[in-house]
Amino acid sequence: MMEVTVQVEATVGSRVAPDHEPGPAAWPSAHPVLDGFPVGEGFVGDSLTPNGEPADVLVLMEEPALPGTVRARPVALLHASVDGQPVDEVVCVTARDPRFEEITDLPGLQAWHCDDAALEALLRRLGHGRAWQVVRCEGAAGAEEFLSDVHHTYERLTGCID
Repeated sequence: MMEVTVQVEATVGSRVAPDHEPGPAAWPSAHPVLDGFPVGEGFVGDSLTPNGEPADVLVLMEEPALPGTVRARPVALLHASVDGQPVDEVVCVTARDPRFEEITDLPGLQAWHCDDAALEALLRRLGHGRAWQVVRCEGAAGAEEFLSDVHHTYERLTGCID
C-alpha cells in the first residue's frame, strides 16, 4: 500500500466512526467511536494537480492534529464540485494505525459511515461556506493512481526526476 506525507492545515470533528461500538462499560468520556473521529484537511507537498496546486487530502485520524505533517495511506478519491468547479480530494487514513487497518478501500470507509453525504458535510465545514457536491468516488486504486500521476507531474516540472 502507498503511503504519503500530508501537510495538515486544519482538523474538524466528524461523526465518522465504525459500525461496531463498545459496550457501555467500555465508554470513556469523549470516546471517538461514540463522538466520531476527527478529519484533517491538507495537501501532499510533492504533487501538482492540473489546477496548479498540490493534491488536496482529507485524513481520518484518531486525534485532532496540530498543523504539521502526518503519514497517511490513500483509500479513496473523491471527484467533487465546489462552487461549480471540478476538484479532486484524496481520502486517507493515518498510516500504520491499527484502528484504521480495516479501511483499505471504499467498503471499509463506508463501514465507518463515511459516505458521500458525510464527506460533503466535512468538505462544507472545511470549505468555509462553499457549495460542495461529491460527483463520484473511486477506491484506493484510483487514489493511488491519481497521487502517482500528480507526483510525477511535480517531478517533471521541478526537475526532480530520478
